Amino acid sequence: MKHTLMLAAALIAAAILTAALAGCAGKSRAPQKPVSEMTKDTKVLVVYFSWSGNSDKLAHWIAEETGGDLIRVLTREEYPKGYEETAERAKKEQDKGIRPEITVKLTPEELKKYDTVFIGFPVWWYDLPMPMWTFLENNDLQGKTLIPFFSHEGSSNGAGSLKTIEKLAKGAKVKSGDALSVRGGEVPGAEKETREWVKKLGYAK
Repeated sequence: MKHTLMLAAALIAAAILTAALAGCAGKSRAPQKPVSEMTKDTKVLVVYFSWSGNSDKLAHWIAEETGGDLIRVLTREEYPKGYEETAERAKKEQDKGIRPEITVKLTPEELKKYDTVFIGFPVWWYDLPMPMWTFLENNDLQGKTLIPFFSHEGSSNGAGSLKTIEKLAKGAKVKSGDALSVRGGEVPGAEKETREWVKKLGYAK
């Protein structure tokens, strides 16, 4: 009986950890290279945070399909390369409300030209990763249309992440009902789905 309980507890712990960094389970950190393509004449901006590389793929497809500018949110202090270590840091940040310092600095003038902002991320601990909290709190997106896209490993509805975006992006129109949701393991084969989603929303160039 004791052995059975211990096994059950271990399985539950494993399941919780697997769901922690949804869309990243079983992976290691992808190269944390800055991406900033903001020289185009466009009213669309694609902003994203990516650890395993899933959101990076989705963001590039969206930027290509929309002709939008593209910028990647990176933290000053990089997340660990290992999955478990990153899950622990992400949980600590969430529990303590820590807003990690990010490298992205957009001026009001730079943001002014955009009408629509695509917001990309993996679901972490059933919510928006804390670096994206930093971004949304540091930038005034009032009056803009925000369209989320995210990867997950079971939280296909985004868990609490969409509500968090709605809360943080004061004065913006957050189109949560139009969000793109892709299971992490299926992202490599989701290019067609992603581009069709952009076309359906009416943002294809």
